[in-house]
Amino acid sequence: MKKTYILILAAAALTLGACTHKTHFEVDMPQDEDSGKYPAPEGQGFLGNDLSWEDVADAKSDITSLKFTVTGANGVKEVHEFGSPTEASGWMVPLPAGEYDVLVAANMDAANGFVLGETVPTKAGHTLPATYASLTDASSNPSRQAWNGIAHVTVEKDKMATVHLDLDRLLSLFTLTIKNVPEGTGIDVTMRGAASYVTLTDELTAGHWGLPCEEISDDITFEQLGAANAASAIDEFKLLPTAKGVENTTLFFHIRTAEGLQLDYKAEAPRMENGKKYVLEMDFGRMSPYMLITSVSINDWTEGWAISGEILNPSN
Repeated sequence: MKKTYILILAAAALTLGACTHKTHFEVDMPQDEDSGKYPAPEGQGFLGNDLSWEDVADAKSDITSLKFTVTGANGVKEVHEFGSPTEASGWMVPLPAGEYDVLVAANMDAANGFVLGETVPTKAGHTLPATYASLTDASSNPSRQAWNGIAHVTVEKDKMATVHLDLDRLLSLFTLTIKNVPEGTGIDVTMRGAASYVTLTDELTAGHWGLPCEEISDDITFEQLGAANAASAIDEFKLLPTAKGVENTTLFFHIRTAEGLQLDYKAEAPRMENGKKYVLEMDFGRMSPYMLITSVSINDWTEGWAISGEILNPSN
């Protein structure tokens, strides 16, 4: 019986209309020339992966860990971990023919400041165990973004199946600039409202996974902004999105003037959603004890925040 080895090179295809970047990976597979099948252990087939990013730029990101969890109604569970998408491209696992669910978690290992936990299977219409992602420290500001995705795949006997996984960003990014800060003024900022963890196996919106929990994490504090500068800044701080059921992100500004006066200001800002960027620009002269922050969309991934003309009622 003749066998032909078919090599399909890794290719990157950009789907313009949907703004989706797809990187396709397949591997050397021994294919039977007569039947066209891929011989596998009796009753089994093979599974490989195809990773996609909604934002083209994400495909070039630094990904140092990928964890694939595969489960089926037949009781099969396998976990495979890789150090990069290139390494994962060689993934080919034999599985009994059947229906499977696959979870991928990217940059969610201990080295990236994450803790992953599992409990019993969820009730979300798949066989995966409930999987939770949390930061070891809410204020840690991981150096890399994280991604997650879930897909269903059918494995057939003696055939190669590819699971197509769309990776969604998990962490919110927060940038703050306060202009015209008087010389000698120090500012500490505290943020409240981020979720303690996100359930990667719970659906966020149709086709997107990673639902924040209702529990709020510890406050996140940024210390010693300003001081000797005319402007103070926080640049793309990474954190978990706002907890489920929480309407606002709350910011507390603790200001120390050059004369030694202590001022405490509070601002209510919009929620922070999975994977989005939030840019807040403030003028020190416009700050007041109670502020309402409103947003305007800059693009699909970024919101601009600014102080509105409305001042919050301090009695609320």
